Amino acid sequence: MKKSTIVQFVCFVTSLEADEFAPKWERYASKLLHSPESALQQQVGTKTKYQYLSQHEWQNQDFLFSFMNEARSEHFPEHNVKVVQIGGYTLLQTASRKVNKEAGIKKLIAFVSHEEYDLDYYMALPGYTKINIYQPYYESCLFGYVLEFFVSEDDLHNLSRELKDRKGVEAGTYKEYMVAQLL
Repeated sequence: MKKSTIVQFVCFVTSLEADEFAPKWERYASKLLHSPESALQQQVGTKTKYQYLSQHEWQNQDFLFSFMNEARSEHFPEHNVKVVQIGGYTLLQTASRKVNKEAGIKKLIAFVSHEEYDLDYYMALPGYTKINIYQPYYESCLFGYVLEFFVSEDDLHNLSRELKDRKGVEAGTYKEYMVAQLL
């Protein structure tokens, strides 16, 4: 990913299973998004607010904040899915782009509130192997930072618990479900 890339995070609150949700997400996204690459990730393990997370990469000159049309801005009402626009973010620090599944590495994503400014706290946490830090591109982003921790399965529980105990942090483990070329 280049420094000029903006990543749009969109979360989904639903009880649909992945095999039911993915085709609906792909059809919905293909009508409204023109991002060169989009990845759908499914939350695994402990239940969190966001069952699915999609990341859409854009070159900043091509960035269009248009995942939804106005008439359907907060839900896929016919499928009981609430859509939460997290916002467009740029990479402040990048360490990894892929999860090494063979080494037992998982991706733990933390959404950090705007009131939290102590990135040193997160950098000093034990247990992760790599971390990507995203900062808001727009002031209207829902969170102050989005952090992607790459962590071994052995350390996952402890790091997850540490993040969930931190005030202003929503964290969950996500696995990549599908990558779509939607152009």
